[in-house]
Amino acid sequence: MKAWSLLLIATLFFACDSNQKNTAADADDTTTAGEAFQPVAPAGKVTVSFPVTDTTEIKMVFELDGKTKEKNFELPLAKDVQEKDLYRLVWDKPNSCYIGVLKQNRTTRYYHASVDDKGYLQINHVGTPPAGVWQYAENKLGLGKVSATSETQIEQTLTTNLKSGNIIADFIVKIVPLSSKDSVHVYAEFAGANRTLTQTVPAGNKVGIVASGKDKCFVVLEQDGKLTNTYEIKVEGGRLAINSLTR
Repeated sequence: MKAWSLLLIATLFFACDSNQKNTAADADDTTTAGEAFQPVAPAGKVTVSFPVTDTTEIKMVFELDGKTKEKNFELPLAKDVQEKDLYRLVWDKPNSCYIGVLKQNRTTRYYHASVDDKGYLQINHVGTPPAGVWQYAENKLGLGKVSATSETQIEQTLTTNLKSGNIIADFIVKIVPLSSKDSVHVYAEFAGANRTLTQTVPAGNKVGIVASGKDKCFVVLEQDGKLTNTYEIKVEGGRLAINSLTR
């Protein structure tokens, strides 16, 4: 009986250990996928435009072997962003292209232009593209990084008095320096509710806050005129809401 118990314990330990190793291996694959991935030369063409002035519509045209597929999508897009920063194209096969688009909350959505089994061109929304594709689009091509303009105001403190729901109060967000230069605290407050976040500041970056209307702002890292959004902080329905924009 003792022998069976020992065997069972050993079997369970081996199974758990094996799963941990597989998980670690999967994590490593995800980390290096963007570095290993290389786009290919396209056999066709994909064009992306935004025909509506309030940037809620995307028009995509896929051309390949004399065939054309056109499709429009409705999506709240990032505001106060130059058109060149709204999307990136990544060809993973000569007849397959992923289109990453920057949403209003500065996260990304992906579409896929491809050819089906019958040779028909198609453009569809995809939940998550292959890791190599999105890492290449976001880490190599800079999707999600926004070009700073002369009109972009990067602040260290924002204070706005606003009404949200039935509550009137100050919406406060501020950068709090720490003794170490590689990180700061981000303090956010509304109507008595408050949160303190820790923001890592990589070498060569500056951290700040960019307002987006009275009730929302973004915590950004700035490097060489490019802004990377790390947090969306807003007041919605009388409540303080914070969304992380990093994967």
